Amino acid sequence: MATTVLGTCGVASATTLTSAATPVPATQTVSFSVYLPLRNTAAMQALLTAQQTKGSASYHKWLTPAQVAAQFGPTPAAMAQAQAALTAAGLTVTATHLRSIDVSGPASAVTKTLQVALKTVTTANGNPRIIASSKVVVPQSLAGAVIPTFAGVPEHKPQSAMTPAPVPANRNGPVGSYNYNDLKQAYDYPAYGALDGTGINVAIVMEASARNEDVAAMFNHEGFTATTGKPPPTFIYQPIDGGGSYGGLNDGGTDEAELDVQMVLGGAPGATVTQFSIPDLSDQHIIDAYVAIVDSGAYDVVSSSFGECELFYTANYNNGYDFTSTLQLYDEIFEFGSLEGITFIASSGDEGGTGCPSVNIIPHFVASFNGPAVTAGKGVSTPSGDPNVTSVGGGNLITSFTSGSLDSTYVSEQGFGDPEIPYDEFGIGVNINGQYWGAGGGVGTIFPQPSYQSVVNTGSTKFRTQPDIGMLVGGCPGGISQLPCGPDRASVVVTIGAPSGSNGVGFRFGFIGTSVAAPEFAGAVALLDQAAGGRVGNLNFGLYQLAAQQIAAGGASAPAAMQYYHMNLPGFDGVYSSAPPAGYNYIFGNGSPDIRNLFGLTALPAAGTPQTASNP
Repeated sequence: MATTVLGTCGVASATTLTSAATPVPATQTVSFSVYLPLRNTAAMQALLTAQQTKGSASYHKWLTPAQVAAQFGPTPAAMAQAQAALTAAGLTVTATHLRSIDVSGPASAVTKTLQVALKTVTTANGNPRIIASSKVVVPQSLAGAVIPTFAGVPEHKPQSAMTPAPVPANRNGPVGSYNYNDLKQAYDYPAYGALDGTGINVAIVMEASARNEDVAAMFNHEGFTATTGKPPPTFIYQPIDGGGSYGGLNDGGTDEAELDVQMVLGGAPGATVTQFSIPDLSDQHIIDAYVAIVDSGAYDVVSSSFGECELFYTANYNNGYDFTSTLQLYDEIFEFGSLEGITFIASSGDEGGTGCPSVNIIPHFVASFNGPAVTAGKGVSTPSGDPNVTSVGGGNLITSFTSGSLDSTYVSEQGFGDPEIPYDEFGIGVNINGQYWGAGGGVGTIFPQPSYQSVVNTGSTKFRTQPDIGMLVGGCPGGISQLPCGPDRASVVVTIGAPSGSNGVGFRFGFIGTSVAAPEFAGAVALLDQAAGGRVGNLNFGLYQLAAQQIAAGGASAPAAMQYYHMNLPGFDGVYSSAPPAGYNYIFGNGSPDIRNLFGLTALPAAGTPQTASNP
């Protein structure tokens, strides 16, 4: 008897390809991972809730990776049985993890074991990828296992874009471009001398690589060393599956890696930041990075600034084959990490409410042909849609502006997106019509409403909605916006390609996207962990409880001490509106944060004007 687990090349056709598929030679070595089913899942769900319930004996009592595996992972006997079955099939076990096994072997052994035909394709970024061209079937000896390696779902995309022109070296208006310390004043971070993230480990998952020279140039521009007497912070490069490399400006992965690292370190310059660099944003590489993070037990906060239309995993988009088991696998990895107290943070997407193209885009992933126009439709992004991940959206920040002053006091925000021209988002030769730039959000279709969302009106009592919180996203992406863009479109400064020892002048560029907001919030959470003396886990429980309290006390008119969020922020994302006096919405989630109020840090002094001792 065999258990069907994953689908086939009808879906494999969803891979973003640049060449035709070719059969994998029988002697070629093929590697993949097998994820065994969990145990005691009801008890695991109860513990996840108890860990976030004040008054519970388990409140903020985190498990070690070994304890998680012992209570909820496969038994040692099950792991041994699976390894024996794989070895008997002519495969070699290359590594084991909390609940998964990495194996390799000749393609002939893989095709025989999994009853699958394999083909090699070249992805849009030039990497070879092996996909299934027939149904993947798992033998009874591995019953219940998930093997996502050969699924052909498109790669995730970095969720950022450049503004149309390089950013001048000075502050140039009330909507930026903002430097990291402008944002710390605007969102009311605690002063640098009070909290800087020391002792907290933040992991960033992204393809390609950032450069420490560019990080230094960013801090040098703001006079960090002159103010603090300390050298500019640095990050650690940790390759996964061979890792990625620095590609310079306009290399999508490099731009994103630079943005992520600089935003986290800008918010928490004392934190230890590690970029888990992967070759591309396919599911297997992303999962491998998450597994390495969770297995290690060493990281407190994890930031991810990429996403994928959630519907791409459903049968509708895959010729009848259902790949949502891959999303469930992500969820289980996030659950394991949450049991350890890890806070997972992800960007909510950059296509507003129009997050998923129509299903007729799928044939275009394998061949160019004349067919019906592809149009944008409702849909949400993954992994931000997972209930164990904090989804970060947002809009355009407006601060005080006086020529010659660095003051960046918060004034207001709005979430009005930008209509886009039809363009080839996936690089497959077909334009998508009707898309909107802006923070992704809406009602999901995979995960039921988590208990923490029941305390506010999210517009759905059935499914998980997103985002959960909002920060600066910005607007008017260069080359794809319908011009002119609306007023007050903000951005953040990222330094790329700066000569060593410089302050980055001439190499500073405006970036926008929820990829700004997610690592920005991750830096703030590092400060919370430092203040708390340890991890806080899935932050969504507390985020919604505080939102409910503020709404009950008057929302945007609540007493100052209960102004955890900036609420009633106007906006429109192509589908959804956030017109006041609504509470939760699909652009900002519960609102944008007043960090000291939200995290209970009002006893600490605030970050003041940029380039001062409180905000270097």
